[in-house]
Formats: sequence, C-alpha cells, structure tokens
Amino acid sequence: MKGFSHSFIPRGTLEGLETIHIDLAKDENVLLMEMHKSTRKQVRNAKEKEFEQFVIETPTDQDFKEFQYFYNRFAKNKHAHTCSSFHIKTMKLLREKNAIMLTYMQDKQKNILCYRIYITDGDVVMNLYSASHYRMSEDKEKKRMISQANRLLIWNSILWFKEKGYKLYDMGGLTSDDNIRLFKLGFGGKIVPVYSGYEAHSFWGQLIIKVRNLKMTIVGMKV
Repeated sequence: MKGFSHSFIPRGTLEGLETIHIDLAKDENVLLMEMHKSTRKQVRNAKEKEFEQFVIETPTDQDFKEFQYFYNRFAKNKHAHTCSSFHIKTMKLLREKNAIMLTYMQDKQKNILCYRIYITDGDVVMNLYSASHYRMSEDKEKKRMISQANRLLIWNSILWFKEKGYKLYDMGGLTSDDNIRLFKLGFGGKIVPVYSGYEAHSFWGQLIIKVRNLKMTIVGMKV
C-alpha cells in the first residue's frame, strides 16, 4: 500500500520543503488586506471581468483526463514533469477517500484559463496541481487576463474552503523559481516547513517509489 502524505514533522522518505500557510479562521477582510497590494489589485480587477469558476467536488475520470491534457501542454512548455497515468491513478485513489477537489476558471467564450487541484482532509487543504497557459500566449492582453483569472481562482478557492469550515490553506510548496515564489507570497500567509511525498507501507510499495523517484531524477537530468 502507498499514498501521498503531507506532514508538519519529518517522517520516513518524505521530502522537506517550504510552503505558505494561510489561516482560514481569519476574517475575509483581514485575509484580503494581508495580500500584497498588486495581488489584491489583480483580484479586484478580475472580479470585473466575465470569468466563471467551476468547482467539482467529485471529479469524474473525464474531468481528470481534460485536466491532464491541459496540464501537460503547460508542463511541456515549462520543461516540467508531466501528469502521468501514475498521478491520475493517485488522484482517483484520493477521490475514493473524498479527499480531492478540482476547480477551474473560464472566460465568456468558455475557454478554460487556469486549473487548481486540491487535496483535502476536512481541516487542511493543499494545492496539489495548478496550471495556466500564461507562458504559452504572446498576446499581452491575454496574458494579463490569464494572470488575473489565476489569482481570482486562488482567492475564490480560499474563500470557498473557508466557508466549508477548513482551518488551513496550504499553497503547495515554495520553489527556487523566483517568479513562482513571488506569485505565492503575494497571497500573504506564513512561511513554514512541511514534508511531502509518497509513502509506502510494504517492501514492494517502497521499491516502486524508489524506481519512480529514480525515473523522475533521470527525466530531470534530460531536461
């Protein structure tokens, strides 16, 4: 048996990293004011656009397939790891535990602009996947629109989970990419250490994870 784990303390094979925690017990206005002013401005501007958000609490196989296609176009453009059949299987297992939520934002022409997939446990919500085609567009106005839609999707998701009674919103890890780091820091919150990854509870499960990590390392070296 194996599964994805996210811990506040070091454990086994889990990888240590920094993330941002947003306290959902805070008042909405406090959360808004704790944002960087440029992020707050983009959220407000996005609210004036004809964006429509969809929240899918129990994603179907087709929902996952459509997300995978969108995400992999984004990942290949960034030379990042793609969403493989292994990851889809993991998300389906999370669905069986009612522990996953998928949401996206589209424009008035019904074009999907950005996605978010969250792992949930009733108290803590963590961003598992995010994707937009911001870097794939050469049109400045479209890039601005996607940027605003992406920020509004995050803000609306924060409020959605707050309304559902969740206590903590985890941004899903800070990277060494300065642009991504600044983007996430723009939403306020507190930087904290966490430990994430796949844990196995059998010899074969541990072997599978070691092979998977080796493959990921090789792919990273090729990129």
